[in-house]
Amino acid sequence: MTLRFFGRAKTTATTKKEPTPPAAPGASPDGSASRRTRRGRRGSGATKKAAASAAAAAKATTEQAAPSAVATTPSRTRRGRRGGVGRKPAVAQAPVPEAPVAETLPPLPKLTGKTLDGSIEALLARQEQVLERLVDRQLSALKGLEGSLSAIEQRLVTMGSVAGDRARVGVFVDVPNIVYAAERLHSKIDYAKMLAFLVHGRDLVRASAYAPISDDLMEPIATQKFVQPFIGLGYAMITKPLKRYADGTIKANFDVELAIDILTMSDRLDAVVLVSGDGDFRRLVELLCSRGVRVEVAAFGDSTAAELRSAADHYIDLKDHLPELRIK
Repeated sequence: MTLRFFGRAKTTATTKKEPTPPAAPGASPDGSASRRTRRGRRGSGATKKAAASAAAAAKATTEQAAPSAVATTPSRTRRGRRGGVGRKPAVAQAPVPEAPVAETLPPLPKLTGKTLDGSIEALLARQEQVLERLVDRQLSALKGLEGSLSAIEQRLVTMGSVAGDRARVGVFVDVPNIVYAAERLHSKIDYAKMLAFLVHGRDLVRASAYAPISDDLMEPIATQKFVQPFIGLGYAMITKPLKRYADGTIKANFDVELAIDILTMSDRLDAVVLVSGDGDFRRLVELLCSRGVRVEVAAFGDSTAAELRSAADHYIDLKDHLPELRIK
């Protein structure tokens, strides 16, 4: 501006021009301001268009730069991983649960008044049938249970009558004592009948007969005097060889064996029948009575010791029953 001003002044100094009209206020002396103003006004539309195009270009540049920045990020990460600098552990991302898909229910049928009444009646009838079937099943199950309970009750009554009313009895026979006593009366006893008579409606647990046998091994046991009358009649035979003494006597004593067997079985017996008149068994009888076991002594009155008879709970004189016990 300064140069241009000084140039114009020089020109005016050398060259004479016509005087110019006074300039408008705010305008330059040579009218350049007005020209610029007109240019600016005329070119205002072009300036706006240029500004709009510049903004669009800047926006396009920004959009192009954003993908490139995103694209360059993995390359930088890979370079960092290869160089070993800035390596960061990968963070596992939890899987996002899928939203449950809601099940669509079939649309309900439209019910009119008559249809609704008919469906309710049908449901009530169906429910009544189901209830009747359930009641029938329960009644049949109860009847079966009642029958089972009655059978169990009858069985328990039978077992109670057997266990409560029928006593358990054991019969122990001193064979030489009873055989010699019957011979003195010139009688032979049927020992099967004697066993049934002594048991008399009770439960027989065991019947044992203690008999001596000959020391001659060649003589059969089944045919010997004290064994043969008891074979096959329900007795358990306990035998013992006879002993010969220097004075010529022969003896076989079963006191110890018989006492041990009775004491061993006394816990399982309600009554003990001792078929012997030997007074050596008095202490055994007293011991059994102290344990609560009923003791019955059966023998012939003429060969029974008085102390044994008095110690027993009940005494049976076989002589009084000879007609029904002897062999006919």
